[in-house]
Amino acid sequence: MRTLSLAQVAHILKCEGFFPSHHIKGYCTDSRLLNEGELFFALKGLHSDGHDFLHEIKQKGAVAAVVSKNYQGDIQGLRLLFVEDPLIALQNLACTSLARSSTRVAAITGSIGKTTTKEFTRILLSAKYRVSASPGNSNSQVGLPLAILNHSSPEDEILVLEMGMTEKGQLARLVQIAPPEIAAITYIALVHACGFQTLEDIALTKGEIFSSPKTKMGILHCNIPCYEDVCRIGTFPKHSFSTTSEADYHLDPHHPDVIVSRLDKKAIPMGPLPVPGKHNIHNLMAAIGIARYFGVCWEEIQRMIPALVMPEKRLQFVRKEGILFLNDSYNASEVSVKAALETLAQVEGVDRKIAVLGSMMELGKFSEECHRNVAEHSLKYVESMFCLGEECKPIFETWRRANRPVRIFTTREDLVSCLKNELKPGDAVLLKGSRSKQLWKVLEEL
Repeated sequence: MRTLSLAQVAHILKCEGFFPSHHIKGYCTDSRLLNEGELFFALKGLHSDGHDFLHEIKQKGAVAAVVSKNYQGDIQGLRLLFVEDPLIALQNLACTSLARSSTRVAAITGSIGKTTTKEFTRILLSAKYRVSASPGNSNSQVGLPLAILNHSSPEDEILVLEMGMTEKGQLARLVQIAPPEIAAITYIALVHACGFQTLEDIALTKGEIFSSPKTKMGILHCNIPCYEDVCRIGTFPKHSFSTTSEADYHLDPHHPDVIVSRLDKKAIPMGPLPVPGKHNIHNLMAAIGIARYFGVCWEEIQRMIPALVMPEKRLQFVRKEGILFLNDSYNASEVSVKAALETLAQVEGVDRKIAVLGSMMELGKFSEECHRNVAEHSLKYVESMFCLGEECKPIFETWRRANRPVRIFTTREDLVSCLKNELKPGDAVLLKGSRSKQLWKVLEEL
């Protein structure tokens, strides 16, 4: 954690008044998660306002609260730090704290694969460095500064950060908060696409991760849309990777477990990945590019590959009452659902292969097309389909036209009730959908 005193925070945020040198035990924006001794930032969101919960966080033992200068309330016994905008204050505090240390930053973005690549990068770098990484998917305007403050320390040699966006300008702001020495783009797909007109728009907006003047190297998939245009963002060198084309890091076409490095003029056998999903070789290559930039040698990389693990709710096999579940329920896009279906198809020794798919959200005008593409793809890989959400109607219609067994539900409760009757020992079941569908709870409720 970035340990600061209340007085130091007040000085950084330019708050007037006297504040004691009490050390802050953590930083929080959600009153439900606050622990005693933590500093609370009263953020205003679409559906709630942190200023409405100041009495609650005072009762929980908050050391103080950062509030808007327009706040008129008086919470007896709770110190208040008045600022122009609590969100900007949170971001500036993280930025200043990070800048005061010698920690080097690696940043990762992309439509899919960000969190997995971040975890792979952390593991590879740990062969040589003291390294930390943002937890989970803490990649937003709020999550990233909280990750810096709560989950890194000035003693870290490298901090690996995941950066996300849903609209233009957000990545540019994140690299201002945590200027990366090296930045990577994993892949571009129709994810969080409702604010964009084309896939090319998404690619160019992802390119904002290359906008910091402090960045020295970029890593990106050479098959993304607008590859050349994205490479022109930032004046520093860019290195490429691919599993299907020649790139700075690519697979040997005759030996799929050998990575060819044009930069080193070497072919390096990696051995089989210890995690499921052929698509994860993309994520590994991005992680290798970052590790090589920081001087991790190929022997150290080879040694760390067996230690690679998948983040929670991503291609995790779970056996329950004789049924094998492939829990990939963290989120979903057309590309990732297709990859998960192909991973399920590789499972051997089961009686039936079944897909339980939730809606892919935030696709805007692309929603119907993406769901139909998934439907047509899925016909080749599973024998039965269960859908959750109105957006899945193209899947339901495609399967029904093909005279294949399919059901669609509007509530998870009805879905689970049906699955209890339909699933049998010996089945292999994929759970995949957007995070809002919470399909991981199916495992808990069956």
